[in-house]
Amino acid sequence: MDASKLFNILSDLNFDSNNKNIADALNELISNISVGNDTAITDSFESLKKKLSVSVVNNYSPSNIKILEEIGGARFVGNNAIDNLQDILYNSSYNVQKTISDLQKYSEDRALFMNNINDAHKSLKSLNVDAHYYSDATFEIGLLLPESLTENKVINVTKELNKWDKVLKTIKEITEGTVEDTELTLVSNGSLQFFIENSHHVAVCLIVIVERVVKIYKTIIEIREARERLKELGIAASEQKNIEKQEKELYNKEIDKVVADIIKDYALKGIESGRLNELKVALKGHIIYIIKCIDNGIVIEVTPPEIDEEEYKKNDDGKGSDDNDAIKKVPYNLMLKKIEVVQKSMDLVKSIGRTGLDITKLLSSNDVKEDNGEEE
Repeated sequence: MDASKLFNILSDLNFDSNNKNIADALNELISNISVGNDTAITDSFESLKKKLSVSVVNNYSPSNIKILEEIGGARFVGNNAIDNLQDILYNSSYNVQKTISDLQKYSEDRALFMNNINDAHKSLKSLNVDAHYYSDATFEIGLLLPESLTENKVINVTKELNKWDKVLKTIKEITEGTVEDTELTLVSNGSLQFFIENSHHVAVCLIVIVERVVKIYKTIIEIREARERLKELGIAASEQKNIEKQEKELYNKEIDKVVADIIKDYALKGIESGRLNELKVALKGHIIYIIKCIDNGIVIEVTPPEIDEEEYKKNDDGKGSDDNDAIKKVPYNLMLKKIEVVQKSMDLVKSIGRTGLDITKLLSSNDVKEDNGEEE
Protein backbone atom coordinates (compact mmCIF):
# COMPACT_ATOMS: atom_id res chain seq x y z
CA MET A 1 0.00 0.00 0.00
CA ASP A 2 1.10 3.58 -0.55
CA ALA A 3 2.46 5.22 2.62
CA SER A 4 1.07 8.66 1.78
CA LYS A 5 -2.46 7.33 1.28
CA LEU A 6 -2.11 5.29 4.48
CA PHE A 7 -1.09 8.48 6.30
CA ASN A 8 -4.29 10.17 5.08
CA ILE A 9 -6.41 7.30 6.38
CA LEU A 10 -4.69 7.29 9.76
CA SER A 11 -5.34 11.03 10.03
CA ASP A 12 -9.01 10.55 9.14
CA LEU A 13 -9.48 7.78 11.69
CA ASN A 14 -7.84 9.78 14.46
CA PHE A 15 -9.95 12.83 13.69
CA ASP A 16 -13.15 10.80 13.44
CA SER A 17 -12.65 9.05 16.74
CA ASN A 18 -11.50 12.08 18.74
CA ASN A 19 -13.91 14.58 17.24
CA LYS A 20 -17.05 12.48 17.61
CA ASN A 21 -16.29 10.79 20.97
CA ILE A 22 -17.33 7.41 19.59
CA ALA A 23 -15.65 5.49 22.41
CA ASP A 24 -17.69 7.41 25.00
CA ALA A 25 -20.90 6.79 23.06
CA LEU A 26 -20.13 3.06 22.87
CA ASN A 27 -19.48 2.88 26.62
CA GLU A 28 -22.75 4.71 27.27
CA LEU A 29 -24.62 2.12 25.18
CA ILE A 30 -23.04 -0.73 27.15
CA SER A 31 -23.90 0.98 30.43
CA ASN A 32 -27.55 1.46 29.46
CA ILE A 33 -27.86 -2.18 28.42
CA SER A 34 -26.38 -3.23 31.77
CA VAL A 35 -29.11 -1.41 33.72
CA GLY A 36 -31.87 -2.43 31.32
CA ASN A 37 -33.07 1.07 30.46
CA ASP A 38 -34.82 0.43 27.13
CA THR A 39 -35.45 4.08 26.28
CA ALA A 40 -31.88 5.03 27.09
CA ILE A 41 -30.57 2.04 25.07
CA THR A 42 -32.48 3.20 22.00
CA ASP A 43 -31.38 6.80 22.42
CA SER A 44 -27.72 5.96 22.97
CA PHE A 45 -27.61 3.59 20.00
CA GLU A 46 -29.24 6.16 17.74
CA SER A 47 -26.72 8.74 18.94
CA LEU A 48 -23.87 6.33 18.20
CA LYS A 49 -25.28 5.55 14.75
CA LYS A 50 -25.53 9.27 13.99
CA LYS A 51 -21.86 9.79 14.84
CA LEU A 52 -20.78 6.83 12.71
CA SER A 53 -23.04 7.70 9.77
CA VAL A 54 -21.23 10.99 9.12
CA SER A 55 -17.77 9.44 9.15
CA VAL A 56 -15.53 10.46 6.28
CA VAL A 57 -14.81 6.78 5.56
CA ASN A 58 -18.37 6.35 4.28
CA ASN A 59 -17.31 8.35 1.22
CA TYR A 60 -14.03 6.51 0.74
CA SER A 61 -12.94 5.43 -2.71
CA PRO A 62 -12.40 1.70 -3.35
CA SER A 63 -8.61 2.09 -3.05
CA ASN A 64 -8.95 3.70 0.39
CA ILE A 65 -11.46 1.05 1.47
CA LYS A 66 -8.93 -1.61 0.45
CA ILE A 67 -6.26 -0.01 2.65
CA LEU A 68 -8.73 0.27 5.53
CA GLU A 69 -9.53 -3.44 5.20
CA GLU A 70 -5.84 -4.40 4.98
CA ILE A 71 -5.05 -2.66 8.29
CA GLY A 72 -8.05 -4.35 9.94
CA GLY A 73 -10.08 -1.23 10.61
CA ALA A 74 -13.15 -1.56 8.42
CA ARG A 75 -15.36 -3.04 11.15
CA PHE A 76 -14.64 -0.22 13.60
CA VAL A 77 -15.60 2.82 11.54
CA GLY A 78 -18.48 4.35 9.63
CA ASN A 79 -21.40 2.34 8.33
CA ASN A 80 -19.47 -0.93 8.74
CA ALA A 81 -19.29 -0.26 12.47
CA ILE A 82 -23.06 0.30 12.56
CA ASP A 83 -23.59 -3.07 10.84
CA ASN A 84 -21.25 -4.84 13.28
CA LEU A 85 -22.95 -3.28 16.32
CA GLN A 86 -26.41 -4.17 15.00
CA ASP A 87 -25.29 -7.78 14.56
CA ILE A 88 -24.12 -7.88 18.16
CA LEU A 89 -27.33 -6.30 19.49
CA TYR A 90 -29.79 -8.38 17.50
CA ASN A 91 -28.04 -11.75 17.26
CA SER A 92 -28.05 -12.22 21.02
CA SER A 93 -31.01 -10.07 22.02
CA TYR A 94 -32.33 -12.94 24.13
CA ASN A 95 -29.08 -13.10 26.13
CA VAL A 96 -28.27 -9.76 27.72
CA GLN A 97 -25.03 -10.92 29.31
CA LYS A 98 -23.70 -12.21 25.98
CA THR A 99 -24.66 -8.94 24.31
CA ILE A 100 -22.80 -6.97 26.96
CA SER A 101 -19.79 -9.31 26.72
CA ASP A 102 -19.68 -9.06 22.92
CA LEU A 103 -19.97 -5.26 23.02
CA GLN A 104 -17.20 -5.01 25.60
CA LYS A 105 -14.96 -7.23 23.46
CA TYR A 106 -15.77 -5.08 20.42
CA SER A 107 -14.99 -1.93 22.43
CA GLU A 108 -11.66 -3.36 23.64
CA ASP A 109 -10.67 -4.45 20.11
CA ARG A 110 -11.60 -1.02 18.79
CA ALA A 111 -9.60 0.75 21.50
CA LEU A 112 -6.54 -1.38 20.71
CA PHE A 113 -6.92 -0.66 17.01
CA MET A 114 -7.26 3.10 17.59
CA ASN A 115 -4.15 3.08 19.83
CA ASN A 116 -2.23 1.33 17.06
CA ILE A 117 -3.55 3.87 14.56
CA ASN A 118 -2.40 6.74 16.74
CA ASP A 119 1.06 5.22 17.19
CA ALA A 120 1.40 4.48 13.46
CA HIS A 121 0.33 8.02 12.59
CA LYS A 122 2.99 9.48 14.91
CA SER A 123 5.64 7.13 13.52
CA LEU A 124 4.92 8.01 9.89
CA LYS A 125 4.92 11.69 10.78
CA SER A 126 8.31 11.38 12.53
CA LEU A 127 9.67 9.63 9.42
CA ASN A 128 8.59 12.65 7.33
CA VAL A 129 6.00 10.70 5.35
CA ASP A 130 3.84 13.28 3.63
CA ALA A 131 0.08 13.03 3.27
CA HIS A 132 -1.27 12.23 -0.18
CA TYR A 133 -2.28 15.69 -1.37
CA TYR A 134 -5.56 16.41 -3.12
CA SER A 135 -5.46 19.92 -4.53
CA ASP A 136 -8.53 22.14 -4.67
CA ALA A 137 -8.47 22.16 -8.46
CA THR A 138 -7.95 18.58 -9.60
CA PHE A 139 -9.82 15.32 -9.29
CA GLU A 140 -7.97 12.03 -8.96
CA ILE A 141 -8.91 9.19 -11.30
CA GLY A 142 -7.92 5.78 -10.01
CA LEU A 143 -7.65 2.50 -11.90
CA LEU A 144 -7.35 -0.67 -9.82
CA LEU A 145 -6.28 -3.57 -12.03
CA PRO A 146 -6.82 -7.05 -10.54
CA GLU A 147 -4.09 -9.66 -10.80
CA SER A 148 -6.65 -12.02 -12.37
CA LEU A 149 -6.70 -9.69 -15.39
CA THR A 150 -3.08 -8.56 -15.68
CA GLU A 151 -1.35 -11.69 -14.28
CA ASN A 152 1.22 -9.07 -13.15
CA LYS A 153 2.69 -9.07 -16.66
CA VAL A 154 4.01 -5.79 -18.03
CA ILE A 155 2.51 -6.42 -21.46
CA ASN A 156 -1.00 -6.82 -20.00
CA VAL A 157 -0.67 -3.78 -17.74
CA THR A 158 0.66 -1.69 -20.63
CA LYS A 159 -2.22 -2.80 -22.85
CA GLU A 160 -4.82 -1.59 -20.33
CA LEU A 161 -3.02 1.68 -19.61
CA ASN A 162 -2.70 2.43 -23.33
CA LYS A 163 -6.43 1.96 -23.74
CA TRP A 164 -7.14 4.23 -20.79
CA ASP A 165 -4.82 6.83 -22.28
CA LYS A 166 -7.10 6.85 -25.34
CA VAL A 167 -10.24 7.04 -23.18
CA LEU A 168 -8.99 10.06 -21.24
CA LYS A 169 -7.67 11.80 -24.34
CA THR A 170 -11.05 11.49 -26.06
CA ILE A 171 -12.96 12.77 -23.02
CA LYS A 172 -10.48 15.63 -22.62
CA GLU A 173 -10.90 16.64 -26.26
CA ILE A 174 -14.69 16.47 -25.97
CA THR A 175 -14.87 18.50 -22.76
CA GLU A 176 -11.87 20.83 -23.04
CA GLY A 177 -10.80 20.85 -26.68
CA THR A 178 -7.23 19.75 -25.92
CA VAL A 179 -5.32 16.47 -26.10
CA GLU A 180 -2.26 15.55 -24.07
CA ASP A 181 -0.54 12.40 -22.92
CA THR A 182 -1.88 10.99 -19.66
CA GLU A 183 0.51 11.31 -16.72
CA LEU A 184 0.52 8.93 -13.76
CA THR A 185 0.72 10.82 -10.46
CA LEU A 186 0.79 7.78 -8.18
CA VAL A 187 1.31 4.04 -8.61
CA SER A 188 0.57 1.62 -5.78
CA ASN A 189 1.16 -2.10 -5.61
CA GLY A 190 -1.13 -4.82 -4.31
CA SER A 191 -3.83 -4.95 -6.96
CA LEU A 192 -1.80 -2.61 -9.23
CA GLN A 193 -3.33 0.79 -8.61
CA PHE A 194 -2.71 3.74 -10.92
CA PHE A 195 -3.76 7.30 -10.15
CA ILE A 196 -4.09 10.22 -12.53
CA GLU A 197 -4.86 13.85 -11.76
CA ASN A 198 -7.29 15.56 -14.08
CA SER A 199 -9.62 18.52 -14.36
CA HIS A 200 -13.19 18.56 -13.11
CA HIS A 201 -14.40 18.44 -16.72
CA VAL A 202 -12.73 15.11 -17.47
CA ALA A 203 -13.32 13.57 -14.04
CA VAL A 204 -17.03 14.38 -13.83
CA CYS A 205 -17.63 13.28 -17.41
CA LEU A 206 -15.81 9.98 -16.82
CA ILE A 207 -17.60 9.09 -13.59
CA VAL A 208 -20.98 9.90 -15.14
CA ILE A 209 -20.14 7.49 -17.97
CA VAL A 210 -19.13 4.80 -15.47
CA GLU A 211 -22.30 5.41 -13.44
CA ARG A 212 -24.44 5.00 -16.56
CA VAL A 213 -22.57 1.80 -17.43
CA VAL A 214 -23.27 0.42 -13.95
CA LYS A 215 -26.96 1.24 -14.40
CA ILE A 216 -26.95 -0.70 -17.69
CA TYR A 217 -25.38 -3.64 -15.87
CA LYS A 218 -27.99 -3.56 -13.13
CA THR A 219 -30.81 -3.44 -15.69
CA ILE A 220 -29.39 -6.40 -17.62
CA ILE A 221 -28.95 -8.34 -14.37
CA GLU A 222 -32.62 -7.73 -13.46
CA ILE A 223 -33.76 -8.82 -16.93
CA ARG A 224 -31.72 -12.02 -16.77
CA GLU A 225 -32.96 -12.83 -13.29
CA ALA A 226 -36.54 -12.31 -14.47
CA ARG A 227 -35.88 -14.47 -17.54
CA GLU A 228 -34.54 -17.28 -15.36
CA ARG A 229 -37.63 -17.11 -13.13
CA LEU A 230 -39.91 -17.24 -16.17
CA LYS A 231 -37.92 -20.18 -17.51
CA GLU A 232 -38.46 -22.04 -14.24
CA LEU A 233 -42.18 -21.32 -14.55
CA GLY A 234 -42.21 -23.01 -17.94
CA ILE A 235 -42.39 -20.05 -20.32
CA ALA A 236 -42.29 -21.06 -23.97
CA ALA A 237 -38.90 -21.11 -25.72
CA SER A 238 -40.17 -18.57 -28.26
CA GLU A 239 -40.96 -16.12 -25.47
CA GLN A 240 -37.50 -16.63 -23.98
CA LYS A 241 -35.97 -15.77 -27.35
CA ASN A 242 -38.12 -12.64 -27.51
CA ILE A 243 -36.87 -11.51 -24.08
CA GLU A 244 -33.27 -12.15 -25.15
CA LYS A 245 -33.86 -10.03 -28.25
CA GLN A 246 -35.28 -7.20 -26.15
CA GLU A 247 -32.29 -7.45 -23.82
CA LYS A 248 -29.92 -7.01 -26.75
CA GLU A 249 -31.92 -4.11 -28.19
CA LEU A 250 -32.00 -2.39 -24.80
CA TYR A 251 -28.24 -2.77 -24.39
CA ASN A 252 -27.45 -1.26 -27.79
CA LYS A 253 -30.02 1.51 -27.30
CA GLU A 254 -28.63 2.43 -23.87
CA ILE A 255 -25.05 2.67 -25.14
CA ASP A 256 -26.15 5.01 -27.93
CA LYS A 257 -28.09 7.07 -25.40
CA VAL A 258 -25.06 7.42 -23.14
CA VAL A 259 -23.00 8.68 -26.09
CA ALA A 260 -25.69 11.18 -27.09
CA ASP A 261 -26.15 12.44 -23.53
CA ILE A 262 -22.42 12.87 -22.91
CA ILE A 263 -21.99 14.86 -26.12
CA LYS A 264 -25.07 16.96 -25.29
CA ASP A 265 -24.14 17.66 -21.66
CA TYR A 266 -20.34 17.81 -21.69
CA ALA A 267 -19.00 18.52 -25.19
CA LEU A 268 -17.49 21.89 -26.01
CA LYS A 269 -19.54 24.08 -28.27
CA GLY A 270 -18.16 24.67 -31.72
CA ILE A 271 -16.35 21.37 -32.33
CA GLU A 272 -16.24 20.91 -36.11
CA SER A 273 -19.02 18.52 -37.17
CA GLY A 274 -16.75 16.02 -38.87
CA ARG A 275 -14.46 15.81 -35.87
CA LEU A 276 -17.46 15.61 -33.53
CA ASN A 277 -18.73 12.55 -35.41
CA GLU A 278 -15.29 10.95 -35.07
CA LEU A 279 -15.31 11.66 -31.36
CA LYS A 280 -18.78 10.10 -31.02
CA VAL A 281 -17.51 6.88 -32.64
CA ALA A 282 -14.42 6.89 -30.43
CA LEU A 283 -16.51 7.59 -27.33
CA LYS A 284 -18.82 4.67 -28.09
CA GLY A 285 -15.79 2.40 -28.42
CA HIS A 286 -14.44 3.65 -25.10
CA ILE A 287 -17.77 3.05 -23.36
CA ILE A 288 -17.77 -0.53 -24.63
CA TYR A 289 -14.21 -0.88 -23.31
CA ILE A 290 -15.26 0.51 -19.90
CA ILE A 291 -18.04 -2.10 -19.81
CA LYS A 292 -15.44 -4.82 -20.42
CA CYS A 293 -13.23 -3.28 -17.71
CA ILE A 294 -15.96 -3.58 -15.11
CA ASP A 295 -16.76 -7.11 -16.25
CA ASN A 296 -13.08 -8.01 -15.87
CA GLY A 297 -12.96 -6.66 -12.33
CA ILE A 298 -11.18 -3.35 -12.97
CA VAL A 299 -12.25 -0.78 -10.38
CA ILE A 300 -12.64 2.76 -11.65
CA GLU A 301 -12.76 5.49 -9.04
CA VAL A 302 -12.78 9.28 -8.97
CA THR A 303 -11.74 11.15 -5.83
CA PRO A 304 -12.76 14.82 -5.67
CA PRO A 305 -10.49 17.48 -4.20
CA GLU A 306 -10.62 18.34 -0.52
CA ILE A 307 -11.50 22.02 -0.41
CA ASP A 308 -11.70 24.48 2.42
CA GLU A 309 -14.23 27.23 1.69
CA GLU A 310 -12.13 30.06 3.11
CA GLU A 311 -8.91 29.01 1.41
CA TYR A 312 -10.68 28.22 -1.85
CA LYS A 313 -12.45 31.57 -2.04
CA LYS A 314 -9.25 33.38 -1.14
CA ASN A 315 -7.85 32.27 -4.50
CA ASP A 316 -11.11 32.85 -6.38
CA ASP A 317 -11.75 36.26 -7.87
CA GLY A 318 -15.45 35.42 -8.26
CA LYS A 319 -15.21 35.58 -12.03
CA GLY A 320 -14.64 31.92 -12.64
CA SER A 321 -17.05 30.27 -15.02
CA ASP A 322 -17.99 26.81 -16.21
CA ASP A 323 -17.44 27.52 -19.88
CA ASN A 324 -15.17 24.50 -20.35
CA ASP A 325 -12.07 26.68 -20.04
CA ALA A 326 -9.97 24.46 -17.78
CA ILE A 327 -7.68 27.34 -16.89
CA LYS A 328 -10.34 29.49 -15.25
CA LYS A 329 -11.11 29.06 -11.60
CA VAL A 330 -14.38 27.26 -10.89
CA PRO A 331 -16.59 29.18 -8.39
CA TYR A 332 -16.80 27.52 -4.98
CA ASN A 333 -20.52 26.67 -5.15
CA LEU A 334 -20.13 25.16 -8.60
CA MET A 335 -17.16 23.10 -7.45
CA LEU A 336 -19.26 21.78 -4.56
CA LYS A 337 -21.92 20.68 -7.04
CA LYS A 338 -19.32 18.85 -9.13
CA ILE A 339 -17.94 17.14 -6.03
CA GLU A 340 -21.48 16.10 -5.09
CA VAL A 341 -22.02 14.61 -8.56
CA VAL A 342 -18.83 12.57 -8.20
CA GLN A 343 -19.68 11.35 -4.69
CA LYS A 344 -23.22 10.28 -5.64
CA SER A 345 -21.98 8.54 -8.77
CA MET A 346 -19.24 6.76 -6.81
CA ASP A 347 -21.83 5.47 -4.33
CA LEU A 348 -23.52 3.61 -7.18
CA VAL A 349 -20.26 2.53 -8.81
CA LYS A 350 -19.05 0.98 -5.52
CA SER A 351 -22.20 -1.15 -5.41
CA ILE A 352 -21.11 -3.38 -8.28
CA GLY A 353 -18.12 -5.68 -8.55
CA ARG A 354 -17.01 -8.09 -11.21
CA THR A 355 -20.16 -9.44 -12.85
CA GLY A 356 -19.00 -12.14 -15.22
CA LEU A 357 -21.96 -11.28 -17.46
CA ASP A 358 -19.88 -10.49 -20.56
CA ILE A 359 -22.73 -8.33 -21.79
CA THR A 360 -20.65 -7.02 -24.71
CA LYS A 361 -21.79 -10.20 -26.48
CA LEU A 362 -25.08 -8.34 -26.88
CA LEU A 363 -23.48 -5.94 -29.35
CA SER A 364 -24.81 -5.84 -32.87
CA SER A 365 -22.43 -7.13 -35.53
CA ASN A 366 -21.85 -3.62 -36.92
CA ASP A 367 -20.82 -2.12 -33.60
CA VAL A 368 -17.37 -0.68 -32.96
CA LYS A 369 -14.41 -2.21 -31.22
CA GLU A 370 -13.95 -1.07 -27.70
CA ASP A 371 -10.75 0.95 -28.00
CA ASN A 372 -10.23 2.38 -31.47
CA GLY A 373 -13.55 2.80 -33.25
CA GLU A 374 -12.83 0.24 -35.96
CA GLU A 375 -15.49 -2.23 -37.00
CA GLU A 376 -15.60 -5.65 -35.38
